[in-house]
Amino acid sequence: MDNPDNIMEGFQLDSKLFYEAIINSTDDYIYIINMKTNTALVTPNMQRDFELPGRIVNGLVDVWGKLIHERDKERYYNSIERMLQGETNEHNVEYQVKNRKGEYIWILCRGILQRDESGAPLMFAGVVTELGNKGKIDYISGLFTHRECEKKIGGLFEKGLSESCGIMLLGLDDFIRINDLNSHAFGDAVLRQFAQGVQQLLPPEACIYRFDGDEFAVVYPDTTPAKLESLYEEIYSYCNHPQRLDEVTYFCTVSAGAALLGKDSDNYPGIIRCASSALEASKKRGKNVLTFYSPELMQGKIRALEMTNQLQLSVMEGMKNFRLVYQPFVYSGSLKIAGAEALLRWSCEPFGEVSPVEFIPLLESSGLIVPVGKWVLDQAAMTCREWSGVQDDFVMNINVSYLQMLDEEFIPMVEQTLSKYKVDPKHIVLELTESYFVTNMGALRETFRRLRDCNIKIAMDDFGTGYSSLGMLAQSPADIVKIDRLFITDIAEMENAFNRNFIGSVIKLCHSVGIAVCVEGVEWTEELDAVCDMEADCIQGFYISRPIPEELFRDKYLTGH
Repeated sequence: MDNPDNIMEGFQLDSKLFYEAIINSTDDYIYIINMKTNTALVTPNMQRDFELPGRIVNGLVDVWGKLIHERDKERYYNSIERMLQGETNEHNVEYQVKNRKGEYIWILCRGILQRDESGAPLMFAGVVTELGNKGKIDYISGLFTHRECEKKIGGLFEKGLSESCGIMLLGLDDFIRINDLNSHAFGDAVLRQFAQGVQQLLPPEACIYRFDGDEFAVVYPDTTPAKLESLYEEIYSYCNHPQRLDEVTYFCTVSAGAALLGKDSDNYPGIIRCASSALEASKKRGKNVLTFYSPELMQGKIRALEMTNQLQLSVMEGMKNFRLVYQPFVYSGSLKIAGAEALLRWSCEPFGEVSPVEFIPLLESSGLIVPVGKWVLDQAAMTCREWSGVQDDFVMNINVSYLQMLDEEFIPMVEQTLSKYKVDPKHIVLELTESYFVTNMGALRETFRRLRDCNIKIAMDDFGTGYSSLGMLAQSPADIVKIDRLFITDIAEMENAFNRNFIGSVIKLCHSVGIAVCVEGVEWTEELDAVCDMEADCIQGFYISRPIPEELFRDKYLTGH
């Protein structure tokens, strides 16, 4: 074998040209430290990307150390100390370091320490590599990928260290809204900002990974359910206020699902399924909450999958097992019938009658809401043609999904349906849940404008359940506001002054800007009297009638039989 010293003697090369060739042929960062003088030479890209004081840096080890994430500093300095103590001549450490954008990125720092004849440190040279360039880092968020998460958890199982470890899946709520309101590039920036922010909240032993879409995973060794809950509370507090990015203010909460390694599953695919089921449960609970895995959740997921299959069959078989029922609403002054809200119902074997609270989210998540929504509009419009012929001022309220309104064929479909049944648009009101008027206004504004051009009125359903403010009503495109039953309960009681004042303020403000008000959920005589005194336009609720089949509605309210 050739002697390295002999090879170098026979190979003469200009050191400056050699250095220039190296730094211009790689995206890595290169450093050389003179250990006698404690001065370092760094490549131009290293100075630029980390805002180092110059190409020549005094005390680079400590200057660089200040940029390293707190949880990684001990590992970094331990490696340096082992070299200085003569235990090794190699430095090979992965850690996070802050770049000039203020973001922490994962890097691999490798170096070799050369010593003089007496064994004293002479020169330390090495390379810093962004792990993102090695496929280990997600380039959008700057976090390790799900493959690295799999390796981490797999290693814990193999070493028998999984018993006290937990995993928490995080999912940004309604993230599609962020992209729809702005752009995918803005959405990517939001993901990165979220990832960088949450990293700062993690305890030293925990690590966060980027999964698909808007999902992230936190692996938390040596933890307990209480510690996981405490961590989520910190993340919850971080997310539950307006964020700002590129001069744009946005709001995005986070749901979470947690599972414990060993207890809930003893393998990686299993623990991810458990955490995913828990996250899904959080979304169904209303989002912005943490759910711990339990075996019942998996049963619920299987039920949801089976139910989705049955919904698909119902659609394919001509909307089999779907039907509409109608709940009347009346004028508050006379209690005369004003119209009806068409409500979708579904039943099938082996589930029997299924609550809309359960099956409508499945329609939306599976994309079936678009064909089913089209059928609902068709059936309701056909019924409206008959009933408006009996009562000239009769109005049919029809619930629509945000996903339907995003469909580019939605407006033409509405126009074609009304034309098909020769229904005057004045008889149709489309209802959309309150939250979308606030969180998705940018994406829906054009749809609202086109509906108004068609003379179709829009109702804001469930007003007061957590998103809207009185101030935004003046700018709302809604023609009608429907106040949720939440504010009706015990409204006649003296101690419930807040709800009475709230409803009264909403009614007055709406009337001042030309918006009508319907109060939902009226069940008792005392509630009816209180609402009528406030001069609401219409009233809806069990006091008037529960939702009833088409034939019964016709006979009871229109034909008088």
